[in-house]
Amino acid sequence: MLAFIDAPIILSILLTSIILAILPIWFTWRALDRAGLAGPLALIGVIPLGVFVVLGILAFAEWPNLHSQSERA
Repeated sequence: MLAFIDAPIILSILLTSIILAILPIWFTWRALDRAGLAGPLALIGVIPLGVFVVLGILAFAEWPNLHSQSERA
């Protein structure tokens, strides 16, 4: 069925899909780390609609890094 598609094309599509799946998780992990929250919470984004859970955590959780910055000032 896929005999008309070359192996390099399939490989490039596979690599592109993997990169596009990993990048948002990595970006979210970095954002959570900078907010002072646990980075592995970004893995919730793998679950369907899990991105909304992560955004809710970012929106409504207390950010420990904000408290440490206000104590320094």
